[in-house]
This record gives sequence, C-alpha cells and structure tokens, in this order.
Amino acid sequence: MKQLLYTEWLKVKNYRTFWIMLLVAIIMIPAGNYVPAQVMSSRDLEQASKMLGQSPFGFPTVWQTVANISSYMTALFGLMLIILVTNEYTFRTSRQNIIDGWERRQFVYAKLAWVVLLSLIALLTAVLTAVVFGFIYGSQSFSLEGFSYMWYYWLQLLLALCIALLLAVLVKRTGFAMAIFLGYIMMLEQTLVLIIKRVAGPLGGLLPLQTGDELLPFPLVGKMVDSMSTRYDDSVYLIVLLGYIALAIYLVFRKVLKSDL
Repeated sequence: MKQLLYTEWLKVKNYRTFWIMLLVAIIMIPAGNYVPAQVMSSRDLEQASKMLGQSPFGFPTVWQTVANISSYMTALFGLMLIILVTNEYTFRTSRQNIIDGWERRQFVYAKLAWVVLLSLIALLTAVLTAVVFGFIYGSQSFSLEGFSYMWYYWLQLLLALCIALLLAVLVKRTGFAMAIFLGYIMMLEQTLVLIIKRVAGPLGGLLPLQTGDELLPFPLVGKMVDSMSTRYDDSVYLIVLLGYIALAIYLVFRKVLKSDL
C-alpha cells in the first residue's frame, strides 16, 4: 500500500493544476460560510434567529449550518478527482502501471485512497471552520452536540466522490466526465427529486445525493420544512446513502477489472 501511495504522490507532486484546485476548494469552504455568517449576524436577522431559539453560527447549531453550506462546495473536490483519474487514461499511466506489475485492483485501491484523502481534507476544513465561526459568531460555549451533521456531510462527500470516480472510469475523457458530473449534481438530480416528490412524496428523497441533503437541512429552514412535509426517518436516508457508496465502489471495481485499460 505504501508503494501505491508513493506512486500516486509522484503523479501529483509537480501537478500545479491539482494543487491550485485543491487550494481553491479548501478556501471555498470557509469563504462560502463567511458570507451567510456575516449576513445572519446583522441586527435584524440576529433578533429573528434568537426568536427561533438558536443562532445558526453559534454552538451547537454551527455544526449543522457549516455542514449544510459546505455541502454546496462538494463539486470542486469531485472535479479534482475526475481530472486525476481521467489523466491516467489520457496519458496511459494506468496501462503502464499494470505493465509494471500492478494488479487492476491496486489501481482501484489507489483511486479510492484519493476519495478518502480528499473527503478527509474537506471534513477537517469544515470542522475547523465550524469551530472558528462558532467562537466568533456565537455566544454559547463550545459543544459537540450536533457534530453528527459533520459525519453526514462527510458521507455525502464520499458518495459524490465515488460517483465522480465511477464517471471517470466509465467515460475516461476529462471534459465529458466533468460535464456529466456537473450536469447531474447541479440539474438532473434536483429536477428528478422535484418530480418524484410531487408524484411519490418522500421517495424522491432517496436519490443518491439527495439522501445527504435530507440529512443536512439548514437549521432555521429545516424545522419549518419538516413540519410541512412528510419524510422518512434519518436512519433510512443514512442506510440508503451507505448503500449507494457500496454500489458505486462495486461498479468501479467491475468496470476496471473487466474492461480494457
């Protein structure tokens, strides 16, 4: 495994595009939370949040707030992974790795290592953002109550990265894979969710990335939405989300093990 990780490191060590994209993705998490934090700290909205019994960026609610907002930056990490994987096909490095003695499974393990690493970087950044914002914008003492929302965010990010990995090994071309990925997460799934929810109610919440959205409602809005709509228990969305992750990984292995590299 050490050899696999070292080989992957050599591939990106001097890859400037990757490091720039990673830096942008990391910066976007606190930056994306900063604007709503500033807006909601205004006097009128602060009074409104106090009337609802909680401050979105104060402990313990800050975990849920930051997890919700940070989930909108997931696409950046998915695009990075697509570039890393499709470059393997473009420059034939995947084939060369097999010639040099790698098993096909090892190729998948190396890419799954990127899935885990990128998701952990995003999780750590979101956690640090929540801690800092909680102290700056909140009036309550530090609390880990509600930290489970951070784990929900991490699982949704894992699923998004697994979908990106699957698209990369299926399409193999950077532009096409990125276009399909962005089209799916930004338009197609949301459209399907709206249609299915209108026809079949909460069943629409069981589409892949929507399962994570159902687990990560925005604090002040989530309670109102829950009171106005029917939904499954959180455990249902969690089980389905984990099932999607397992299915995506299975399909990646199946594709790589049975297709021509």
